[in-house]
Amino acid sequence: MIRDYVWRRFSAFVSHPMITPLAMKLATTLDPLFLRWSGGRYYFSFVIPVLLLKCVGAKTGKLREVPLLYVPHDQKHYVLGSHGALPTEPAWCFNLRKTPDVTWLAKGVLCRGSARELNDNERSLIWSKALEIYPGYANYKNRLSRAIPIFELSPSLSDFKE
Repeated sequence: MIRDYVWRRFSAFVSHPMITPLAMKLATTLDPLFLRWSGGRYYFSFVIPVLLLKCVGAKTGKLREVPLLYVPHDQKHYVLGSHGALPTEPAWCFNLRKTPDVTWLAKGVLCRGSARELNDNERSLIWSKALEIYPGYANYKNRLSRAIPIFELSPSLSDFKE
């Protein structure tokens, strides 16, 4: 109970408009270092699950790497394009729409697969799970006039281990 209260208060602090840009800059600088160094097992954000997504740039065609909070559910990973409540979507959303073939590193496992944007009917379950992981998403949603895109990262069949 106390841990949940502290986490909700911390999430509210981090999702404050004056704090979010600094928190995002710090996390996007340090998370890739921690993730690469540890093989995906450790990340700067500690409590929030983070993966390292690799995708092809929509405009450049170059390989891009971005650390993202993710929501694990049914052997899949879900990522949300909140962009810290900025009015524009993050570039990786455009990248996934153009080239859905991706790789990602999470919890020490490198996965290959594809990304698919969820439609309106599919979003509610993942949105509620995302709020459990990071309650600050609610603050982002309240500040935005755009919808926050949610992408499902599905591993290829060769990545499933029984």
